[in-house]
Amino acid sequence: MSNKKTSFNAIGSVSIPRLILRFSIPSMVSMAVESLYNFVDRFFVAQEVGYLGITGITLSFPISLFVMAMSILIGVGGNTLFSIKLGEKKNTQASLILNHSFLILILMSLVLFVLGQIFLEPLLKAFGASEATLPYAKTYTRILLLGLLFQMINPGMNNFIRSMGHPKTAMFRMLIGAGLNVIFDWIFIVKFKWGVAGAAWATILAQFIAFLFIMWFFFKKDTPIRIEKRLMKLRFSFVRRILIFGLPMSMMQMCNSLMNMILNKSLAHYGNESIYGGDLAISAFGVINSIAMIVLMPLLGFIQGIQPILGYNYGAKHYSRVKSTLKYAFSLVVSALLVAWIVIQSAAPYLVLPFTKDNPMLHELASESIRVFMLGLPAIGIGMICGNFFQATGKPLRSIVLNMSRQVLILIPLLLIIPRYYGLRGVFMAAPISDVSAALLGLFLLSKELKKIPSESF
Repeated sequence: MSNKKTSFNAIGSVSIPRLILRFSIPSMVSMAVESLYNFVDRFFVAQEVGYLGITGITLSFPISLFVMAMSILIGVGGNTLFSIKLGEKKNTQASLILNHSFLILILMSLVLFVLGQIFLEPLLKAFGASEATLPYAKTYTRILLLGLLFQMINPGMNNFIRSMGHPKTAMFRMLIGAGLNVIFDWIFIVKFKWGVAGAAWATILAQFIAFLFIMWFFFKKDTPIRIEKRLMKLRFSFVRRILIFGLPMSMMQMCNSLMNMILNKSLAHYGNESIYGGDLAISAFGVINSIAMIVLMPLLGFIQGIQPILGYNYGAKHYSRVKSTLKYAFSLVVSALLVAWIVIQSAAPYLVLPFTKDNPMLHELASESIRVFMLGLPAIGIGMICGNFFQATGKPLRSIVLNMSRQVLILIPLLLIIPRYYGLRGVFMAAPISDVSAALLGLFLLSKELKKIPSESF
C-alpha cells in the first residue's frame, strides 16, 4: 500500500465504502477491546468472588464513565478540530491542536486523581453502595485511580493516530492492552487470589503497557505530526475550541455516568422492595452492562471511525461524500444492531450464564432484564450517528441536545416515574423508551440539516 493511500489526504479521495472499512473496522476493534476490560474483570470476579464483587465493580462504573467522558472531551474534541484543519490543509494549526490536547489530558488526569482520592467513599455511597459492597467498590476504584493518566491518554490520543491515516496502528495498540488485561486478570485473580484488587491491578498494568506503545508513535521521526515540547504552551483560543468540539460526545458519556448513578440508586431501592434485594439487582445490571458494552463499544468505535471522514470532507466542502458516508453508516449500523437484537432476545439466558451459573436468582433476574433493557438497541445506533454528524461538522450545540435527550432529558425522568408503577422491572423498561424517542428526534434534526447543503448525491 502506497504512502498516498495510507495518508490522511486519502480521506478526501478514496471511495467511501473502502474508507469506512479502513477507518471503522480498526476503530471498532479498538473499542471492542476497550469493552473487554470491564467484561473480563467481571467474568473473573464472578468466578472467584461472587455477585458482591460484581456489584462492587458495577458501583464504580459511573466514575469510570466520567473519566472516559473527560478523555473523550479532549481526545474527540481535539481530533474533530484536527481533522477539519487537515481537510483545510492547515497542518501547522493541526499540530498545535494535537499538542494542546496531549497536555490538557495530562493536566486533567492529575486533577481527577486528586478529586477521586478525596471524594471516593461519599461518591460510592451516593451511587448505592451498601455496607456489604462498599469495601469491594472502594478497593477496586482506589487502585484504578492510580492509572488515571493511562485511562485518559490511551483512548484520547488514539483518535489522532487514526486521523493521521493509521487506524490499524491505533487498533494494534489497544489490542495490546486488552490482551495483557486478560492474562493479568487470570494471574492476579485466579492464581494469586487478589479478588477485585487483582482485577484493578490487571487493568492499570495493561493500560500502562499500551500507553508506552501509543507514546512511541507520537515521538517517532516518521510520524507526520508529532508531540513536541515547544508546542505545548496552552493558548485559550485553542483550549476553548477543543472543549467546544469535544463537549457533545463527552456530554453523552457524562450523562451516561449520571444515568448510571441514578440507575444504581433505583436498582438498590426497588431491588430491596423485590424478592431479589438491592445488591443482587445492581449485580444483575453489572452483568447486563458487561454484555451491552460488548455490543455498544464497537458501535462507538464505528462512530469515531467515520468522524474524521465526515469532518475532513465537510471541511473540504466535499458534501456529496459527507452524505454518502451517512448513507452507508445508517445501513451498516442498523443491520448489525438488528442482528445483535435478535441474538439478545433469543439467547439471553445463555449470554448471562458465565456470570451467574452459581446463583439461580441472579441468572433469572439478569436473563429477564437484559431483554427489556436492550429492546431499543437499533435505535441507539441511529441516535448516535445523528449526534456524531453534528459534532463532526462543527455544530456542537445540536449534538449536545441529542446526546442529552437520551441520557438526561428523557431517560432520567423515566427512571424516576416508571418504576413507581412497575417496580424493579420498570427500572429496565425506561431505557428502550428513551432510546427510541432520542432516535426519532435525531432523525428529525438531521433531515432538516441535510436540506441545507448541496445534494449532489445521497
